[in-house]
Amino acid sequence: MSEAIENTNPLLQIDTGFRSYLNAYTRSYQNHIVDGQLDYAFESDFAVRQKIMGLSGWGRLAKAINTADISAEAKHLFMKCDQAGALKYPEIYNIVKKCAERLELNLPIVFVRNDINKPLVYSIASDLIDPCIVLTEWLVKSCTEDELTLLIGCECGRLQNNHSAFNWAFTYLNYNKNVYKPIERSSKGAVSNQLVCSLIEWVRYADITADRAAIICLDKPGRFCEIVCSLYNKGFIDFYGRQAQGLSAAMLNSLTQVYAAQSARALKVEGSLSDLEKRFLASNEFLTCEALFEWRKDLGNLPSAQKTTNQSCDVRASMLLGTGGA
Repeated sequence: MSEAIENTNPLLQIDTGFRSYLNAYTRSYQNHIVDGQLDYAFESDFAVRQKIMGLSGWGRLAKAINTADISAEAKHLFMKCDQAGALKYPEIYNIVKKCAERLELNLPIVFVRNDINKPLVYSIASDLIDPCIVLTEWLVKSCTEDELTLLIGCECGRLQNNHSAFNWAFTYLNYNKNVYKPIERSSKGAVSNQLVCSLIEWVRYADITADRAAIICLDKPGRFCEIVCSLYNKGFIDFYGRQAQGLSAAMLNSLTQVYAAQSARALKVEGSLSDLEKRFLASNEFLTCEALFEWRKDLGNLPSAQKTTNQSCDVRASMLLGTGGA
């Protein structure tokens, strides 16, 4: 009789062992790590972060950020902001769950801020704070599901690739008036010119890594240019204070087709393109990268002749950014 009950009750078939729980909690993205970094990450992102960590003044600044700045920010978020969940902001919660599942990432905490009346999204994490994604209510009310998936997917990618301390360091730079200013900035010393230049350089590469994470998260990755242009044309301002309107998805997709026919070394980007347009063209190269199809088995597969390797994708992205590599 007991054997019959076990065969008919699905709850009894659930494995409640600790190892099963641990395997599910830690996910499996470790299988995508190559030489210390995730396979979808832009190689120059990792390389410049390594360079920054060796610069004079970085250790002191990073310590202030991790022990004071991020903790103060997290305290403000927990006390003043709404946490998205199954009952409150369920649409945001469902998007975060989808992104975390597709990136094989532990589910981050998500906060919605209504104390900032502008479009803004960012993420924080440290040894003392669980990973958090923060977006303003402006975005919740104004963005489509695809746009929110792109934004949240980017931040999941930044968390997954340990961008937080470097992003927070960027708030110490006098970059432009729209750069996000956190609740507290504890380091009182001046940031060296070398560190300033390296952080500004790093942001360009970090963007590509984050965009690739977003592409993995999108239901239809091929709509990346369309979605990102729609977002910026609504007046989106990113964490670094950049904004742009008048972006054309049709123009970017047309250029993508032109560049696709050219070899990496022959790529020559039009001088009239803005930095953001170059970024989106570089990120769009990921649509044919073998890493995307490793993460998204549901997309099917491209013919081998159309698919690019991770290394080739990085080279082409560098050429489109106009950097030629880090």
